[in-house]
Amino acid sequence: MTRIDFSGYRDVLRVTGAPWFTLAGWVARFPRGTLNLGIVLLVQAATGSFALAGGVGAAFVVGTAFAGPLWSRLMDRRGQRPVLLLAALTLSLAVVMLVWAVLAATPVVTWFGMAVVAGAVSVDVGPAVRARWSALVPPERRHSAYALESIADESVFVIAPPVLTLIAAAAAPQVGIAVVVMVGAIGLLWLGLLRGSQPPRVAVTGPRPRLLPPVGILPVTVAWVGVGAMFGSFDVTAVSWADRAGAPWLAGLLMASLAVGNTAGALVYGALRQRGSLRARWLRSSVLLALAGSALPFVADSLAALVVAAVVGALIGPVLVAGFALVESRADRDRVTELLAYPSLGLGAGIPLGSTLAGVGLDAAGPVLGFTVMAVSCAATLVLGATGEALLSARPKAASIRSMGVGS
Repeated sequence: MTRIDFSGYRDVLRVTGAPWFTLAGWVARFPRGTLNLGIVLLVQAATGSFALAGGVGAAFVVGTAFAGPLWSRLMDRRGQRPVLLLAALTLSLAVVMLVWAVLAATPVVTWFGMAVVAGAVSVDVGPAVRARWSALVPPERRHSAYALESIADESVFVIAPPVLTLIAAAAAPQVGIAVVVMVGAIGLLWLGLLRGSQPPRVAVTGPRPRLLPPVGILPVTVAWVGVGAMFGSFDVTAVSWADRAGAPWLAGLLMASLAVGNTAGALVYGALRQRGSLRARWLRSSVLLALAGSALPFVADSLAALVVAAVVGALIGPVLVAGFALVESRADRDRVTELLAYPSLGLGAGIPLGSTLAGVGLDAAGPVLGFTVMAVSCAATLVLGATGEALLSARPKAASIRSMGVGS
């Protein structure tokens, strides 16, 4: 029988240094959690085009996704402290250059280039904090620890988007971006200085370290292209939906609804004592997400979108928690930080796809097409994940058959 037990959160937070590195990691997430929205607001205000705004925002996310595993690999090899301290500086400089390029009306191609660079120097803090949990808590408690991290991920979206959109409306988008970057840089510095909880550096000996990830983490990575497309389409759709309603501040509220649902879903899911494999839990969560996502196009022209977004968010939380737990269980012990960054690679590949498709649809027909892209993305998460796990399960059988053929 499945039961809810919140004592797991109490136990993991008793680990030495856990409250501090959890809080520092939460603060350091602000840029990764909201800079895409800030860029969309900045470019849309400068050009009036949702498609262009979504494209530049997507370029930022592409940079974050593809550089994420490299930063995480560097943390495994060099330790977290020097990498996080460097990232605080590089992120600040790169974002300043991007904002200047947009405000100075430089050629649009430079906006895309600088957005990719800004994303590439934005460290994914999530794998760094999850690697600390992996080193400090026993396997039976990591379920609760990873749920805390998903709560940290999504609670940023509860606070940061409304703050950013309010600052953008009251002052200017670039002011909101500056606040987010400043907060994030403080978090990166703080987390980097917390040395006691950092996992040990991996000694590089023997053969050259492997570059490719294990096959076992690919189903989650590929499936999260669908999750990324949902998030990417949601960002630009929220802005358009609020604009259609005549209240731009509603964009932040819609994003907060999704994030509140996500936070609540992750909190409850992390307290569940479930039976069944990590794979089964992840696929069950994906089925429920696909079902909830199918309702989104039907609320595109009403405030009911706030409620449906919260329900979808509540079902994203379990997908993310179960996915990270599955990846961690299949990760090489000397590459934990690096391999925990690969799901974000899938997210980053999906975000530009979703934001671009939604941006084109929004310019043509308004929010209904944006919400439709979100619904299709939720379904794609299930299809890609189930297909990947089926292919993974078939590999040993295929290998056994080939082996019998060679021996006969």
